[in-house]
Amino acid sequence: MKRYIAGLACAATAVLGAPALASTAHAQAADPITALQGQLKNGHGVTYVDTIKTQGGSKNTIAGHRKGELQFGTSGISASDHTTQLHFDEGALAFSTEEDDAEETEEQKKLSKLIAGLAEPERVVRVKKKAYLSGGAFGQFLPQDKPWLGYPEDTLGLTGSMGQVVNAAEPATLKALLAHATVKKPTAYAGKITFGELQKVSPWFRAAQGGGKLSGEQAKIMIKWKLFLNADRLPARLATSYTQFSGGSAWTVDTRYTNWGSKVTIDAPPADQVATMKELQAGFEADTPIPLLTVK
Repeated sequence: MKRYIAGLACAATAVLGAPALASTAHAQAADPITALQGQLKNGHGVTYVDTIKTQGGSKNTIAGHRKGELQFGTSGISASDHTTQLHFDEGALAFSTEEDDAEETEEQKKLSKLIAGLAEPERVVRVKKKAYLSGGAFGQFLPQDKPWLGYPEDTLGLTGSMGQVVNAAEPATLKALLAHATVKKPTAYAGKITFGELQKVSPWFRAAQGGGKLSGEQAKIMIKWKLFLNADRLPARLATSYTQFSGGSAWTVDTRYTNWGSKVTIDAPPADQVATMKELQAGFEADTPIPLLTVK
């Protein structure tokens, strides 16, 4: 997935109290990276919830939520399963033609349907660097007997860049965050990191961006972050904030991690329920190329 449909991210147009401080005994038990590495066991994982907000002026708006779970292998995250639900004001996803009174063509109707689909829950399962999408904008264009779209590259879905793009459950990412920390307390850290720096170390961030390369301007986007640890020195809450477009509103995501060490098994959908990109493209049948639907 080289890039998302232009302008869709724009359509999805505080921080809560920190967890209680850990005891001194726990705080001295292990550094956060060592604690996280201790969680890297096959078939174990963690659950998380994202609260996605946009801020324009003095007003905060909840733009959506994402809930999911991560499955670990011995070297890091081996699979993930999450569902994103975006929230829009009525009429925000309306697709208009160049002439308001022009009769809508079949192509425009499908584009309208595609954009409106952003308001539908999108589920993404990732296993072995391959992603499977269900629902959301593309669900309505899949064959009735195949509710999943198989994508040959790693992605967090069409809504991927709208959720948390920083994953503190990735060892390399956690290490990079702590290396950039300007606030260091027993259970609280804060700092800044750029898109470019995350692109180098984080498979999760690369999947959130659809696998595409960052422009020079995008690489310089600065993310402000705050990380709070639980009593076991594991991430409990991560709050990030950044402005992706010049003059745009701030994009804030508050992530809560729970159930560390729980048993997690994430499998790919049955093969006979997975449609190919060619089948999706055939279902859409639009004359105007959409980057995400381009089949190599």
